[in-house]
Amino acid sequence: MEQTKTPKRFTLWHAAGLLLILCTALAIWFGVHPRYRFLSVGILLLGALGAWKRDWLFWIVLLAEAGFVIFLWTFPQAGYRIASLIPLAIIALLFVFRFFKKPVKIIVSVLFGLGTAALLLVEIPIVRSAAQKPEPDADYIVVLGAAVYGESPSITLQHRLEGAARYLEANPRTKAVVSGGQGEGEDISEAECMRRYLVEHGIDPNRILLEDRSTSTRENLAFSNAVIEADGGKVDRVVIVSSAYHLYRAARIAETLGIRASGAAGSDGYPIYMLGMYLREAAAVLKLWLFGA
Repeated sequence: MEQTKTPKRFTLWHAAGLLLILCTALAIWFGVHPRYRFLSVGILLLGALGAWKRDWLFWIVLLAEAGFVIFLWTFPQAGYRIASLIPLAIIALLFVFRFFKKPVKIIVSVLFGLGTAALLLVEIPIVRSAAQKPEPDADYIVVLGAAVYGESPSITLQHRLEGAARYLEANPRTKAVVSGGQGEGEDISEAECMRRYLVEHGIDPNRILLEDRSTSTRENLAFSNAVIEADGGKVDRVVIVSSAYHLYRAARIAETLGIRASGAAGSDGYPIYMLGMYLREAAAVLKLWLFGA
């Protein structure tokens, strides 16, 4: 005897799901750049249709992940956009395990597992270097540059300068080499911006040396080496001040230049931003391992 299907009923769970979808879409609509707003409407419709299906939870999770991706892309900083790779990967896995057959699921699972293992392998030395304490009472610290907006330090550069100021205050004998040239959109060199910041925060200007020609980490260190030697110093006791995620690669590049250096991390950024930067740094470290500095 043929059984008739029980018609779906609108339940409290459906109402809660639709409310979540609506709140997410409204948050996106009023909280992001206008070019993302119509995408939020599409997500709303997708979630509303999915909520009527038996697997409504799948669509609500998918909606939440998509909303998170859009939210991260509203930030101009690269770290947030790179961090969006994580919810994007979750969306891809949801689709694979929901709509594809078992052989495809197995292949994707193996590839995802291998990729995750490789990422962890690369991240281990990065995280280890970030957690290490710098050598005290170094002769010089080299503060690596980052973006300057007009004449003001970016958040990344400010965090590095906060770390440099802490080290210089704790080690009054140490001199600082502030390293970074002038790039597009910068009214002054990164080195000059750093010098001004440190002086404003109580560091004696006589302790600050400028290297204002470099455009990369390798040039930062090579040109700072020349500045230290011109000052009559040696590069056998140098502390590199940079973002925590950058210290491992900076130290490896320093080794190729004959510089023995430990690292001092600047202040931490926001967690999601830092997560994205650790992911990006993994790609840079892998390139360093494969192709050299």
